[in-house]
Amino acid sequence: MKMKAILAAAALTLVGTAPAYAADSVTLNFYHTQLPFMQSILEGFKKAHPEITINDQAPAANYSAGDQSVIRGMMTGSAPDVYLASYSSLPTIAGVMKDRGEAQSLDPMLAKEGNDWQTANYAPAILDLAKIRGEQYAMPFTASLPLLYVNKELVEKAGGNVDRFPTTWDGVIDLAAKISKLGNGVQGIGFSVGGLSDDWYWQMMVMGAGDQMLDAKNSGIGYDDKGGLEALRITQDMAVKTGMSVYADPKPAQQQFFAGKIGMVVESPSDLVAYETAIGDRFTMRTVRFPLIDAKKGGLPAGGNALMVLAKDAAKRAAAWEFVKYMTSAAVQAEVSRASGYMPVNVQTAKALEGFYAEHPNFQTVFKSMNAAMPWFAYPNNTADDVWKGVAPILDQLQRGKITPDAALPKIREHVAGVMAAQ
Repeated sequence: MKMKAILAAAALTLVGTAPAYAADSVTLNFYHTQLPFMQSILEGFKKAHPEITINDQAPAANYSAGDQSVIRGMMTGSAPDVYLASYSSLPTIAGVMKDRGEAQSLDPMLAKEGNDWQTANYAPAILDLAKIRGEQYAMPFTASLPLLYVNKELVEKAGGNVDRFPTTWDGVIDLAAKISKLGNGVQGIGFSVGGLSDDWYWQMMVMGAGDQMLDAKNSGIGYDDKGGLEALRITQDMAVKTGMSVYADPKPAQQQFFAGKIGMVVESPSDLVAYETAIGDRFTMRTVRFPLIDAKKGGLPAGGNALMVLAKDAAKRAAAWEFVKYMTSAAVQAEVSRASGYMPVNVQTAKALEGFYAEHPNFQTVFKSMNAAMPWFAYPNNTADDVWKGVAPILDQLQRGKITPDAALPKIREHVAGVMAAQ
């Protein structure tokens, strides 16, 4: 759905419905990774719903640690009532719930609110991010798509224009090469595709080429074709043709960008506030859309997280639903967006943030890519780490110019097929 149509659908305000549980106090255990804006939001919920106590558990170090803790909790009866899971974690956790006969989707709760309420608050494309085989097992809380963070002054010195930024990767690579020629230790781009702890960067390239991470049978890669080769070609060109430093971690490139020594880096909009704070007045930072390799078929994996209701008790589930509605309301989503840069998941939030967006145009860029949003691919049977441990070093060697795209593809094909065959 186009963004204008989404905003036009927001004709109703988010009004909390009367709780479906008794007036007795209900306590919910809430588990999540560390988020700097969470405390103030929970304080707001406490004022709005004094009958519901949120026990904010010690945050997980990362999503992987949180997932493992939740799964262990399911086995021992100590799982939280509400868990803020990454989109890539949802299929695994829902699968465990189904295996234990404890799976309960949120579809009945949404249906009870009515279609008008649902349409007024949530776009179908956003809800789809947290669906598993067509069922709503979670409600999106934050959403992000990759952006290019750009140093405006370096782009202009190289003869470019941020307002007419290249829309193809070849154009971006050409501009980055010109920035690298400015000298004084400046580099055009920082995008080490194999340098993350997961394959989000690589999913951007594969999905951007119109391909899938695995084939229909989950037996091997879904990009053993021209699209996959093109993704590998561009991944190499952006490094080799621009003289890019290849790192095993994104932090060095981030620090160099903050210092005004890199023309552009790839980031989530959730880091906007942190980047603006770190840069200060050193230079003007702008955000631009992440290019798609295939403009017609390509898509981008949405990052972020979603609220899962794991409580089995009816009163707790009803209270948890009130909590979910509050967390995904226009007012709270506006607070989250202002504090981080995440794209709001409630369609009414854009109107609430009109003034803010006018003063902070960088926060609007992500909306322009929403038609390309796709669910972050989740590998079956918790095999994501095993897949990535073999693919990341190949991409590292590719960007260092030590292996060609034609040689990299069969290596990736063989590794992934081996992981899938062993599951």
